[in-house]
Amino acid sequence: MPVIDIPYEELKLLSGLDKPADWFIDRVPMTGASFEGEEEGLLRFEFFPNRPDHYSVEGIARTMKSLYSSETYVPDYSAISEENRLIVDRSVEDVRPVIVCSVVRGLKFTDKLLHSLIDLQEKLHITVGRKRRKVAVGIHDLRNVKFPFSYAAHGGSDYAFYPLDYETKMTLADIIEKHEKGKEFGWILGEGPFPLITDADGTVLSMPPIINGNATRLTDRTTDVFVDVTGTSREACSGVLNIITAALADRGGSICDMVVENRKGICRTPDLAKRRLSVKLHDIRKMLGVDIDGSRAIELLERMGYNASLEGNRVTALVQPYRMDVMHPVDMVEDVAVGYGFGAFGSTAPREQTVGELSITTKQSANISELLIGYGYTQVVTFMISGAEFEFRRMNLEPSEGISLRNPVLEERDFLRTSLLPGMLLTLEANKHNELPQRIFEIGDVHAPRRIMHFAAVSIHPKATFAECKSLVDAIGRDMGMDLDYSASTDPRFIEGRQMSIVVRGEKTGILGELHPEVITNFNLYNPIVAVEFGLGRTLELR
Repeated sequence: MPVIDIPYEELKLLSGLDKPADWFIDRVPMTGASFEGEEEGLLRFEFFPNRPDHYSVEGIARTMKSLYSSETYVPDYSAISEENRLIVDRSVEDVRPVIVCSVVRGLKFTDKLLHSLIDLQEKLHITVGRKRRKVAVGIHDLRNVKFPFSYAAHGGSDYAFYPLDYETKMTLADIIEKHEKGKEFGWILGEGPFPLITDADGTVLSMPPIINGNATRLTDRTTDVFVDVTGTSREACSGVLNIITAALADRGGSICDMVVENRKGICRTPDLAKRRLSVKLHDIRKMLGVDIDGSRAIELLERMGYNASLEGNRVTALVQPYRMDVMHPVDMVEDVAVGYGFGAFGSTAPREQTVGELSITTKQSANISELLIGYGYTQVVTFMISGAEFEFRRMNLEPSEGISLRNPVLEERDFLRTSLLPGMLLTLEANKHNELPQRIFEIGDVHAPRRIMHFAAVSIHPKATFAECKSLVDAIGRDMGMDLDYSASTDPRFIEGRQMSIVVRGEKTGILGELHPEVITNFNLYNPIVAVEFGLGRTLELR
């Protein structure tokens, strides 16, 4: 979780609350943070990741002002319409497709503001931005650039510019290879093309998500800034833009919008419209366990920065544009609890006294693990996310329904595993340079399609036979006190006549035998393999 250094004097000034440091130390944690210490006028808090708008003194001061001011304070942000344009070229669609931006005018930059802004920017990069891959922010002085701006992708040698705080021009390829930020974040862009934001004269503002240009460096003479947020998620980019824009507005700036134009049309950013959510008053009472009436619920939500009203038996609220964490009515209920004060709920004894313990399945899983290690097997843990290629084609199975991923990180990892064996064979494939025999086992969940726990073991060496596998299962049954039976099986993953189904109380729970040679060669292996897999949870239930 991010640790934020909050200047005490700045917090007092921005919140309008003339309180001693101890007062803030007691109350800031009630918004979702822990106090980490005080040093040279800085209050250090570790904030929960669900409130990225609290990653700066401006954000936490805003919340404290709403929550503890004597008069109701509900922030309201709006943008002045300007016709300044940013034109998005289609070349960025496969590189870094999303860009949103704003202009904030009339600022007076100081060292404290600059430090706060840079710290907020980096905290957002690390958390919401996933180390800049999902979201990256650029903040620029507008004095030395001209509208309209353009956002397009270019080759590594197409452009050369002065990176921030550099006195030597570098090409885009050189920045990726030689600049410290290029080395750190160049993996996001790969080998190109590389996105650039340039002005009407071709001056480079930014090479997102790597580095800004030196031409738009912020100084103590900066008054008007351009904020760009690029990434892969429009929702995340818009939320981050609103957080930074609101923080600058809290410092006295005037928000102006930008016209963003692409081949699909035009839009104006930032979008500072408040979202509408509602929750039943009954649900608030039920979730919190306190008898709150409608007027009290509205008062508490307003103290948390909402515009709220009562409509019948529902409390309706307008959510601030910088509140990325409010996604569901239950988030409103949580804010009612924060406004109410966690210390005001009191304490009650639980209605039932219970003692926690491990489930039977977990205990027995540990027992089986000890047995297999004693039998000379090594435990492995393979990936839950597999692929249809591994689960079906390589295993000689016809494709069947399962749980596939809509937007996988890797094309070959697009399917939740239905069996442990493919992952274990991939493990053997990765270790085929090691000496034989190799005997491994795994206990883990599969989705077939319901989530269930399986056990599997494989053994590879030149003399692996059905008898070895059958002896292993018999030993497990004997040592675990499980009454196992067997029946004929015709599984295409195994050799016909050298396989059997495992049966417990008349129900088939698994299979054992010699893997089919075609399956073995599909995983680039060249020695006999015997394998067993059964539903551990179901087997224990039947036992």
